[in-house]
Amino acid sequence: MKIKQNDQSINITIKDDVQTFYYLKSLIDKNFKNKIGNKNKIIVFNDSSEEIGRKYFLKLLSRIYARKTGKKLKKIWQIEKAVNKIIKITLIKKNQIQNIVNFRLNFSKQNSSVEIEMDVKNRLILRGLQNIFDDYRVLYRPSSNIVLIFDFDRSIIAKLKEFTAMKEILGNFIHFHYDKNIFDEIELFLSCATKKRKSVNLLLEDFYKLLNCSQEDSYEKVRANYLSLVKKYHPDNILSDNTLIIKVYSKKFQKIQQAYKTIKEYHKYIGNVA
Repeated sequence: MKIKQNDQSINITIKDDVQTFYYLKSLIDKNFKNKIGNKNKIIVFNDSSEEIGRKYFLKLLSRIYARKTGKKLKKIWQIEKAVNKIIKITLIKKNQIQNIVNFRLNFSKQNSSVEIEMDVKNRLILRGLQNIFDDYRVLYRPSSNIVLIFDFDRSIIAKLKEFTAMKEILGNFIHFHYDKNIFDEIELFLSCATKKRKSVNLLLEDFYKLLNCSQEDSYEKVRANYLSLVKKYHPDNILSDNTLIIKVYSKKFQKIQQAYKTIKEYHKYIGNVA
């Protein structure tokens, strides 16, 4: 590993150390937006909004250099202060044999998740996957070596197609195994989920109206309105012997009870009430 500086840039050359190169690349992809590069070279341009991130990155780079070489290049620790310079990282490989990683894609309707199973345990590849799918909730099951993607919308289909078109990730060749109908399955699932969500929202809207509330109101307001309406329509509080009035009030009371019970369960689901 060699590091050189000039007035405009910091130039890092990494020879035959794929892991270090792709580790740095994964950090760059995650933290810096103004960059260009390919599988063997990365150039990161200055962005004033990323100054703090650059300081940490350059500090880490200094430590990696010292650990890899066992020495300090002249003024190496001043690299941390060169936050305004262009960063260039180049990987030089000589007869490097890359590993082959197999990815198996599955879609689980039961868990509402996309599953990516790897045949290796590699923390760098995991970090790469988390970076690729950072717009969604990603969980990792170490015991089965499976990455789970939750809370996705239709954009996941384009992201997965882009992912399965990749030939390499973090210095490893990739082979994908999946049912070609997986994207249609996800599309159909999302369409059904959208219709179901719309139906639920319409039902909730009617219940909120019954309690003189809107879906934007807090649970506290819903409960306050419910208690007020219960007091008004409770059969024990009806000051009339008219059978029709009693029947109307009793029916209204039952609807209020059902509306509040449903909305309370909904608020429990979204975490607004214990």
